[in-house]
Amino acid sequence: MAWDRNATEQVSLPWTKTVDVTFRGAEPRQGVLLALVPGSVYGTGPEHDDKFATPPCVIKVDGKQVAAGGGGSSVRGCEYTLKVTP
Repeated sequence: MAWDRNATEQVSLPWTKTVDVTFRGAEPRQGVLLALVPGSVYGTGPEHDDKFATPPCVIKVDGKQVAAGGGGSSVRGCEYTLKVTP
């Protein structure tokens, strides 16, 4: 799948997406910010009944987890700066 640099999607959970990143210009040195900001969902379960909650998120690079966040009342998502390793 081609990578859209500023994509927004509405999806159903659970959700995964795989992207191929092609670096341009100074990006190999400076890096490319990968960010996932989950929206709120109506919570279920003991700690989220009758409340909106943010689902957790994970970013993996080559199958290895490099970032995790969100979940519960946190509005913070996941982010990771991808760089070319020498």
